[in-house]
Amino acid sequence: MFESVIRLLFVGASALAGGLGAFVVLSAFINFARWVVERRRPRWLQIMMARLQPSVKTVAQQSSGFTQWILLGLAAGLALKAALTGGMLIAIFLATLGMALYFYIGERAGSTAREQVTDAVGDLVAAYYSSYLVIPTVFGALAEAIKTQVNPQLQTAVQRALDAFGTGKTSEEVLDQLDREVQNPYLSQFIFILGHTSESNQREILNTLRDLTNRLDQRKRLKDRSRVALALVSGTVRFLQAANGAVLGLAVLAPFWWDFYSSTFSRQTLLIIGGTIALLGSWYFENQLSQLRERVL
Repeated sequence: MFESVIRLLFVGASALAGGLGAFVVLSAFINFARWVVERRRPRWLQIMMARLQPSVKTVAQQSSGFTQWILLGLAAGLALKAALTGGMLIAIFLATLGMALYFYIGERAGSTAREQVTDAVGDLVAAYYSSYLVIPTVFGALAEAIKTQVNPQLQTAVQRALDAFGTGKTSEEVLDQLDREVQNPYLSQFIFILGHTSESNQREILNTLRDLTNRLDQRKRLKDRSRVALALVSGTVRFLQAANGAVLGLAVLAPFWWDFYSSTFSRQTLLIIGGTIALLGSWYFENQLSQLRERVL
C-alpha cells in the first residue's frame, strides 16, 4: 500500500513537471513569435489592423472583470462548503482570500489599462505627425489623428478636448483638461509639444514629434523583448499559482484531506499557514516581475 502511494506521488510529480516544461516552452515560443511579427509589421499595417479590430482592448477589460468574479465565486463556494462541514477557520481564510484576489486582479487590470494607454499614445503621435504635414494646425491635425485611435479611454478624452475647443475654450484650457483626464507621462510630453506649437515653426515641431515617436517605438521594442525574456519566469509563476489554488481546492473537496484538516483547529491553522506562505511567495515573485517590467519600460 505504501509503495503504491509513493509510486502514485512520483507519477503525479512527473506529470506536473512535464506539464510545466511544456507550458513554459510553448509560452516562450508564442511570445517570441509575437515579438518577431510585431517588429516586422509596418506602421500602416498596425493602424489598419487596429481599425479592423476596435473592441480588442474592451474585450480584455471585460475578461479581467469576468476572471475576478469567477475567482471570487470559487472562493465563496469553497468557503461555504468549509463552513458547513466544520472548518470555520478555513472558511474565513478562503473568503478573505477571495476578496483579496478580487481587488488584486482589479488593480492589475488597471495597470494593464494604463500600459495600453501608453501604446495608444504612440499610435496617436505617429498619426498626428502624418496629419500635421498636411494640416499644420494643432486641433485640425489632432481631429484627423484621432480617427485612427482605438483605445476607448484615450479616444474619449481627446474627443472631449476637441469638443471643448469647439465650444470656445482656449487651447491651454483644452490641453490642460486632456492632461488631467488621462494622466500619462508620454501624453503629457505630447501635450507640451502641442502647447508650444505657436512659438515654433513647422520643422521644429516635426523634429520634436519625431523624437517622441522614436522614444515610444524604443519603449515598445523594450516591452516586447522583456516579454520574451520574462516568459519563462512568468509562466513558472502562473503555474505555481494554479498549483497552489488546486491544492487548496483539493484540501477542501477531497474527503480524505478534508477529514484530516477539519478535524482540529490546529490542523486548520496548519492549512491556513501553509496556504498563506505559498500565496505570499507567489505574490512576492509576481510583484518582482511587475517592478522589473516597470523599471524596463
